[in-house]
Amino acid sequence: MSSGLLNTAPRPLRVLMIEDYEEDALLLQRHLGRSGFRVDALRIETAEALGHALSGDREWDLIIADYTLPGFGAREALELMQQRGIDVPFIIVSGTIDEVSAVNAMRAGAHDYVLKGHLERLIPAIERELHDAEKRRERLRTERELQLLQQRFSATFNQAAVGMAHTTTDGRFVLVNQRLSELLGVPVDRMLALNLKDFILPSERDADKELYAELVEGRRTGYRSERNLMRHDGSVFPAQLTVSLLLHGSVGHDVTESSVLWVVEDISARKAAERETSELMQRLINSERLAAAGRMANTLAHEINNPLEALTNIFYLLDKESLTLAGQELIAIAARELDRVGHITRSTLSFYRKMPGRTLDLQTLLTEVVQLFQSRATQHQIHMDSFYGPGIDQTGYDPALRQVFANLVGNALEAMETSGGRIRIRARIRDGHAVVTVSDTGHGIDGANLQTVFEPFFTTKGERGTGLGLWVTRGIVEEQGGTLQLRSATRGKYRGTIVRITLPAAGVREPAVLVN
Repeated sequence: MSSGLLNTAPRPLRVLMIEDYEEDALLLQRHLGRSGFRVDALRIETAEALGHALSGDREWDLIIADYTLPGFGAREALELMQQRGIDVPFIIVSGTIDEVSAVNAMRAGAHDYVLKGHLERLIPAIERELHDAEKRRERLRTERELQLLQQRFSATFNQAAVGMAHTTTDGRFVLVNQRLSELLGVPVDRMLALNLKDFILPSERDADKELYAELVEGRRTGYRSERNLMRHDGSVFPAQLTVSLLLHGSVGHDVTESSVLWVVEDISARKAAERETSELMQRLINSERLAAAGRMANTLAHEINNPLEALTNIFYLLDKESLTLAGQELIAIAARELDRVGHITRSTLSFYRKMPGRTLDLQTLLTEVVQLFQSRATQHQIHMDSFYGPGIDQTGYDPALRQVFANLVGNALEAMETSGGRIRIRARIRDGHAVVTVSDTGHGIDGANLQTVFEPFFTTKGERGTGLGLWVTRGIVEEQGGTLQLRSATRGKYRGTIVRITLPAAGVREPAVLVN
């Protein structure tokens, strides 16, 4: 007796019976019911009926078929099921099948066969095949789920906005997504023959050596770093690398393998924004430093102006006294120098507020500057020569330009104090503009500094320089509506520096060109 008889909760069983004798079908249903099944059965006799039964809404748990029916039998039924790809336990129950036919039927796809005179084998066969069928369905479900997961992984991996790759622990690429291929400029299929180290700058390849060793040894699950990566064409871009360790194991095995997941993000835009922020902060700091310097200069100008006024009055009174010619000449020189110092203080005061003042022609301004530095030039064996074209003495400019020319000549002298040389000062009227050039044969300005010499607080003179000279110089020139150009070389025949200042010369007639 089957153990199924003791089951108090009958199990549902949907059975499709291929049987031409209704009595045999009823006996099979009775046998199944007594074995603990609640049978839902349908008997058919033809291939057409089998086709309708297999294509209907009902799902069958089991097919029981007689081996031979008039014009139809188990072999034809199995062929039809295989054509439709149906996997349902198929058991032959027949009173006439011989062993050879049974074996051939099993090879054709039948799961088992039972003789009608020995139905005690039927229930164990059904139990076994139902169990095996459930395992096959579970395996199919698992395979479908794995396929779906693979599809989702593939879609996520290949359509990610950041570069992603799986590598071996020694860095060889195993799997690469499209974004990383684009970032590095190498097709995906060619990437698999390369190593991640091939794209890291040689100077940075060992930067994360200790972190990576801890990752591979399992002492950390991941880390993040910023490195410069090199594309296939040699260009370099900053990237953020997120590195994680992946462990792979097989069910029932102790052996595990590991790989490394790399997430590569191009952070060029972020770095550019950081540089802009840094530059903005530096400009703000410089602005504050300039404001502080201006306030200090303003205070000093006020403090100096009062004693200067007293000295000017004293020299004025001395000039009225009876003095020798030499004394009178010294008083005149001192008065001129005091007047120049007073002009400097007034110019400093006008740094923040424009003060109306007299105008001077370029020739006078340049001559005063040459006289001021002449003795210093002679002392250092530096020859100064000047040339002023027609009309230069008819111009009129703010005396603040004196500071411009003094800064330029002073810089030229400092460039030649240890070697001697020549300073040339030229001024002429051309195309409605006054053009002044100051050139020297000094050591020149290094090309790397040419773009920054006009920035505030930039200096190559160490503690001797404030870094404000050329910045103030250009500011005064631009305030007068002019432009300043600088050219310099540190070697060769034309070593030295040339500064050209172009100023509007409204109302000054350009000298005519004489033609013989």
